[in-house]
Amino acid sequence: MVLPEKAGHGLSPQISPSTTAQDARNPELGSLRIMAESNDHTRVLRKSFACDECKRRKIRCSGGDRCANCSRDSKQCRYSSPSQRLVSLQRRLRESEAIRADMVKAWRLHLPGVDLEAALRSLPKEPADSHDALPCEAEDVIQANDATGQKNEATDDGIEEPSETPMEPTNAEDYEFDESLDVEGSIDGMAFLTAGPHKAGYTGPQSGIAALKFLQSLPPYLPILYASPLSNPDDQDIPEASSQASATIQHYIDEYFALYHPAYPILHEGTFRARVSGALAKPRDGSWPLLYSSVLAIGAFVSGPNSMRNDLPFFKEARKHLSMDILEKGSLSYVQALTLLANYMQKRNKPNAGFILIGIAFSMALAIGLHREFDTPTTSPFTMEIRRRVWWTLFVFVSGAQLALGRPAASLVGVNVQLPTNLDDWDLAVDMDEMPPPKPEPTVSSCLIMQVKLAKIANTVHSELLTHRRPSYAKAMKLEEIIQSWWSNLPPYFDEGTILEPKLEFPKRVLLWRSFNLRIVLNRPFLFENIAAGAQLDISIKPINSCITAADECVTSICGFVKSIEMPTRGFAWYATAWLITASFVQATCLIYSPNHPLSAGWKVSLFQAVECLQILGSSLDVALRAKDIIQNVLENRGFSSPAPAGSMNPISTTLSRLGVNMPENAAATANQAPSDLSSMWSEDWFTRLPQGGDNSDFLGAASGLMYGNVFDVS
Repeated sequence: MVLPEKAGHGLSPQISPSTTAQDARNPELGSLRIMAESNDHTRVLRKSFACDECKRRKIRCSGGDRCANCSRDSKQCRYSSPSQRLVSLQRRLRESEAIRADMVKAWRLHLPGVDLEAALRSLPKEPADSHDALPCEAEDVIQANDATGQKNEATDDGIEEPSETPMEPTNAEDYEFDESLDVEGSIDGMAFLTAGPHKAGYTGPQSGIAALKFLQSLPPYLPILYASPLSNPDDQDIPEASSQASATIQHYIDEYFALYHPAYPILHEGTFRARVSGALAKPRDGSWPLLYSSVLAIGAFVSGPNSMRNDLPFFKEARKHLSMDILEKGSLSYVQALTLLANYMQKRNKPNAGFILIGIAFSMALAIGLHREFDTPTTSPFTMEIRRRVWWTLFVFVSGAQLALGRPAASLVGVNVQLPTNLDDWDLAVDMDEMPPPKPEPTVSSCLIMQVKLAKIANTVHSELLTHRRPSYAKAMKLEEIIQSWWSNLPPYFDEGTILEPKLEFPKRVLLWRSFNLRIVLNRPFLFENIAAGAQLDISIKPINSCITAADECVTSICGFVKSIEMPTRGFAWYATAWLITASFVQATCLIYSPNHPLSAGWKVSLFQAVECLQILGSSLDVALRAKDIIQNVLENRGFSSPAPAGSMNPISTTLSRLGVNMPENAAATANQAPSDLSSMWSEDWFTRLPQGGDNSDFLGAASGLMYGNVFDVS
């Protein structure tokens, strides 16, 4: 017995017998009634299939891939209901079936004498680690994607269209964070090694987290386990800053100006020291306690080893002076204090707190006109030069944080303030009538000047990646040329072979490594895109070659320099670790994907060197130990236990002995056998099946997420 459906609950409108008789007598009336009932039924479906934005605003949704309300208001139109996702999957399945049917028809039309099923069965099976025979060429992938255009072009009003298959969490609340309760130390300030998916805030496809998830997705799938927890300023009792001896405080001020100031001369050393001693009056706007404590916290952090927590009393004191009153004031001193504290908090594994704080500093800087050049008799050359230093230091920090976290870049529209002059602090006097000419030798402003120029390029690269996910081949080559031009125009004293005094050499190295990192970030989408497509790793493709070359140069430069110094300071170790992680993850990804590649021996050497280097850096910075755990996990679990064969890039027997790994006599043979060991680990022809559409959802999900959105959970 079939029960009649209740009105309003069936999938088709219910029509009574009397209504049918009336419709038979008056067909036009019947047509109108059917249309009205159909519209009512459609409204019921649209109500249940309303997009998230219309549900939030409690308004009627027109439905479809992009509803009328979201199109009109330039909102992202997404559906989180399971029924709508099912409808979307059904539509895509129908489209795929239609394409398959058309392909079968075309085959029968153009190749009537060849049986399709027999042709498919006759395809040869290639070994899992043989990428040279893959049918998909790297250049074909790039050209195909360039031919179809950028999928996520910005609209005319500058609003980016949402991705068709975003890998971001469907719930926007997944991005909320609470760094005050990070008792497990799961958040790192570099946005590289965050383990928890709901603790990091929003991190875009350019962030290190996305690169880590891509690396983690390569088979065999292995969870990233951290043997080294991160320290947290909130998980322990902190003494008061007032308990510190005056000699200790003076030492931290000296360390600030020796180790931090040459890279970021946001202060004038003579003025600051004069205010500390009382020779000059302190600012009367209430900013001095915040600025003073921030300087001491940074000075203690950059100089101390990993085990010391001597910076925390000053951080605790600085935090006391953060209040709503700051939002009602605006001064140069406040901008300096907020900028320094924001940068400190990022290094202390509070990246989102630092990001918010530096946003306040940036807004305050705009409010007091730091972005504008003033050439009036009432503005002294000394004051104007300090304003330039403050603005451009702030810009470098903002640009770096946005690139590291994958968040939209700051605009320089309306900014006309000049770059700082290449002068030392003692060349500037409060009562000078005009600026001295720039010096030809390195000064405390030299690195800042070149960092600003590189940060401007980074903003262009970052905007391109955020807009297009993966830039076009021509655009990538143009940006690569701009970076290379920046490198060519560096002053002679920035040459890697020229050794400066330590306080200037460390900032110079960080600057050069930052340029390597930018080249990697620019070209990395090409590399990962081709891996996701199952293409062979073809280094003749310029963006792929540039990415791998920059990674190789970065690892070689960092490892060589770290081994040449006695003990890296914590401030220097932070930057060295950040850039080394970026480069090593590229090499690890290439090695896992193509273990028989001609460059694989060099990648193995570099990764073992990176492990040793991170162990050294770990004595000053705990994040380095966590990065070492990841790379070591990759090497050990993928079977790469032997060094490169004889005659490779660099001998690493010393490296392996320090790591506790014995160097076999038949190193070359062992290295050559490593890929076959990996083949036995992968029981299926994984890479061979990938281009034919095999079910590799972990790998492909992470790959598409790197280019189309934030990546958190790919398992």
